Amino acid sequence: MIGWLLATAGTAALGSVFPLVNIEIYLIGVLSTVDGLSWWPLALAAAVGQVAGKSLFYLAGKGGFRLGERLTKATEKQRRGRWAAWLETFHRRTEQRPWWGLGALFVSAIPGLPPYSLMCVLSGAAGLPVVGFLTASLAGRGLHFLIVAAAPELVRMLPWFG
Repeated sequence: MIGWLLATAGTAALGSVFPLVNIEIYLIGVLSTVDGLSWWPLALAAAVGQVAGKSLFYLAGKGGFRLGERLTKATEKQRRGRWAAWLETFHRRTEQRPWWGLGALFVSAIPGLPPYSLMCVLSGAAGLPVVGFLTASLAGRGLHFLIVAAAPELVRMLPWFG
């Protein structure tokens, strides 16, 4: 079981950086084909792996990798753009009410929309605390992957598939 947990966390971390690796398909495939695996530990491993990978996006928004400076310069050049206005509003609201930013991150992490990757960058750029970022992300992604991982088991419980 530990091997499957590590493989799931690793696949999720890889998929969080390289979008061609889809952790949802991986989870459903593994849970549908491998007997004796419990779905909820794999879901939590996927959440931990993905949040670990998305932490790079948070750090980039915080100013690491020089991406934060580039985002600021690009935003200043395009003040009239829709995204620049949205980024400015998000930043302002988050500075005034950090709980609002954490709530928006949590809600975004459940379905992955608006793109959760973008929300990770914005969270770093808005100055959300690391502990808050990790907590909101783990809670949201954990809920997301618990739903995804439970899907094969729920399908098996339906009378016409049983």
